[in-house]
Amino acid sequence: MTKVISIRVPVGLATEVRSVARERQISISGFVGWVLGIALSDGLGVSQLRDSQEPLNDKLDLRLSSECAQKLRLACRQTRITPSVYIRTLLNAGLTRRVTLKLQGGRYTLVANHDQN
Repeated sequence: MTKVISIRVPVGLATEVRSVARERQISISGFVGWVLGIALSDGLGVSQLRDSQEPLNDKLDLRLSSECAQKLRLACRQTRITPSVYIRTLLNAGLTRRVTLKLQGGRYTLVANHDQN
């Protein structure tokens, strides 16, 4: 089963997410779900990261697995933010290079880039 989540995002962020998904030949939902899964598995808190300050003039509709949606709900309950804000903040942090993907020990992790924070 899947859970549909619609998030409002700046045009530039939506364009970048669509572009990366197309380059990786994966759906937007698949790409965002993959990054979100890494963040949730690593226990990455987004409370230290900044949400986008740009107008939210675009929308991404995501289909997340039930397991991913449940983990997201738990993380959001702990941080007291909505799932859409969690996802947007995480994606914005990747776009602005505040977090980067690193391959460590055969698996990807998200690492804070202290030069950008």
